[in-house]
Amino acid sequence: MVEIVANVHSIDGLDHPIPTVGLVSYLIEEKPRDYTLIDTCFTCSIPTFESYLSNAGIDIKDINRIVLTHLHPDHVEAVNELKRKSCAKLYSHWIEATYLSHELEYDGPPNRDAFEHVLKKMGTDIDKVTEKFGNINVGPIVIDRLLKDGDTIGNNLQVIHTPGHTPGHISLYDKERQILIGGDILFDSVLNIDGLFIPPPAVTKDWETSIISARRLLNLKIEKLLLAHQSNPILEDASRMIEKAVSVALINKNTTTK
Repeated sequence: MVEIVANVHSIDGLDHPIPTVGLVSYLIEEKPRDYTLIDTCFTCSIPTFESYLSNAGIDIKDINRIVLTHLHPDHVEAVNELKRKSCAKLYSHWIEATYLSHELEYDGPPNRDAFEHVLKKMGTDIDKVTEKFGNINVGPIVIDRLLKDGDTIGNNLQVIHTPGHTPGHISLYDKERQILIGGDILFDSVLNIDGLFIPPPAVTKDWETSIISARRLLNLKIEKLLLAHQSNPILEDASRMIEKAVSVALINKNTTTK
């Protein structure tokens, strides 16, 4: 576990089936023995997750709230088990909660064909993934607090609705310290792509809306950008880098639509 800035910890080294992608969740210390966890991991990574907590001297029962940025399995598969262990309350955007509970079936990407295509492109296959990760079936997840744009979680985290990757995707903004915890609003130097970029349509429900959501972030003062899939956290000048990623996406969009 790494303390990125005071009271903001990253839990990295969590497994992901796609090579180079990796996975990071974040732990915010609201006050002594009171933590907010942002996103979880795959079930097979729970021992790694618990090891990080143990090495940092944190009791899992001190996690009082778990915020899910969106519904994709790499962010939520372990959540029911971690809720059982911690007794934490679960938070997500109200749109996402409907799919997480299985009240409605989510039909967005990545589907199995797209997933297998990416695995093959990255030099692995579904059999190797299944051996380690199982079938990656996420059961119903019941959300305790439904979030909307502008809500506040814990001491300082403002909910920013950033749809596109999924309909109810959220980012979390600490205005005082100019930190954005962005979930999958952007990827940074993964999938053999250098630099910051908007996740491609293969894993994104509405790519054009993702561009709009990323552009909305330019209205915020963001110095530090913490993502779920990154080579390293961006700890300075994040707004400029987001602006560049949006510009590249708009150029690519205009090129493909001509």
